[in-house]
Amino acid sequence: MSSADQAAPTLTDGGFALLMQSIISHSPIGVAVIDFDGLYRSVNPSYCRLYAYAESELIGQSFTMVFPVAQRALILRRHQQFLATGGELKGEFDVVRRDRAPLAIVSESVRLPSADGRGLRLVYVVDITQRRQMEAALRASEETYRTLFETVPQGIVYHDLRGRITAANPAAVRMLGLPLEQLLERSRRDPRWRLIRPDGVPFRYAEHPYAIALRTREAVRSVPMGIETPGRDTRWILVNAIPQFRGGVLDCVYSCFEDVTERFERDAALTREAATDFLTGVANRRAVMDRLCYERARLARQPEQRCSLLAVDLDEFKRVNDEWGHAAGDAVLRHTTQLMLAQVRSTDLVGRVGGEEFAVILPDAGRDSAGVLAERLRASVEGTPTPFDGRALTVTISIGITEIRAADSGSADALERADRALYEAKNAGRNRVRAQA
Repeated sequence: MSSADQAAPTLTDGGFALLMQSIISHSPIGVAVIDFDGLYRSVNPSYCRLYAYAESELIGQSFTMVFPVAQRALILRRHQQFLATGGELKGEFDVVRRDRAPLAIVSESVRLPSADGRGLRLVYVVDITQRRQMEAALRASEETYRTLFETVPQGIVYHDLRGRITAANPAAVRMLGLPLEQLLERSRRDPRWRLIRPDGVPFRYAEHPYAIALRTREAVRSVPMGIETPGRDTRWILVNAIPQFRGGVLDCVYSCFEDVTERFERDAALTREAATDFLTGVANRRAVMDRLCYERARLARQPEQRCSLLAVDLDEFKRVNDEWGHAAGDAVLRHTTQLMLAQVRSTDLVGRVGGEEFAVILPDAGRDSAGVLAERLRASVEGTPTPFDGRALTVTISIGITEIRAADSGSADALERADRALYEAKNAGRNRVRAQA
């Protein structure tokens, strides 16, 4: 036998028992040995620290002293049943320290033989108070979040990385006009769900706040959006989209929004009022100039596109006012406006730029097609007298045509060319159409 073998601890020489006692004494886990009657026979330092007792205060005392009084008899019975019949005795328990501070522990027991034959219980104890507190705080936080999620007036939805809605709160269901089961897994790309910008143009996918937040990894805020769903009026919302990260990796996009339909419609009404001629209801001069500016910028971006402008003027309008009064003149202006609106497309703009002067902007129309429309307008006005006070007031119009150019120095350039063409029509005898390049 080697010297190493001779030094190795054995059960017979008590070396192994001493080794185990040393391990238990230094273990961070609380360890105690309890006899059949429930009395402490041995406790390690960690067990004493856990309950804030000295070893001498525990040895010989009932282990039930660390349990609430009302539970002690039941706990002792379970202990003795475990030693008598075996099985398992483990789980989480609520106990108290020496200073009566509450503790939460998890314990597991092992049955050991004893000299009296009734057995001993070796119990391992770990303090889980902090874990319990964290779990309680987490539950409280989750409950608070759930309450906020369910009750806030703002709509909240979560999008996964493919754009599908994975969660929506009741406010979102109400604003979006769809039941929750239809919202979940629904995508921005769903053709049944039409999203529009304030100018009426549908949102392209790349313009959607969710898509921008996903692409840039940055928050997108205060984007106005119209929602068209079957069976109800368009609702307007103001959207924020915030990317959410987990472990530094983009996990989802959180969107919140508020219903601004009333505010949007009020502002839109004010905008329309500011851009509308009070007498005829069509665009006023300011709105016409803004549209000319927009079309010129569009042509600069898309030089292959075309856009024409008509300058329209009622012939000898002063005679109408002089012979029949200003009320008759107003009736003629309104009637002529309606005749023009009946002839143009929904994408065209009719505006009143002066007393009896009008402008018609025709996107995606060259000079030839503009000339066809101008002749149709001229014939319609000439052939449809204005009914007024039992009379039929016949008037005619003269029209000048030009195309808007990206190279124009300003919005007024096209209007000046159209006016020159209009004067040519006047000088040629009125009730004419003329064009300038």
